Amino acid sequence: MLYDTDSAELIDFAKRWSDLGDAVAEQVERVLDDVRLAAGLNPDRADLEVNPNAITLARERLGGLNEEIDQAFEEYFSLLAEARS
Repeated sequence: MLYDTDSAELIDFAKRWSDLGDAVAEQVERVLDDVRLAAGLNPDRADLEVNPNAITLARERLGGLNEEIDQAFEEYFSLLAEARS
């Protein structure tokens, strides 16, 4: 997986990830874990366990760098909207 990534892109991602800070990175990891383990977030708890502002910030900083992360963000916001309606 990482062998397909250009070294400059990998360094750029690492810098952006580091700039998120621990609290936001933890929220991103929680979203990714939910998507991987459950093939989607539980709409009943999407807005309770993950801070939407943290994911918005992460999407702004990391968006476009990794397809899997982008998809997880989209799924999170879709399920969050569903949970709030």
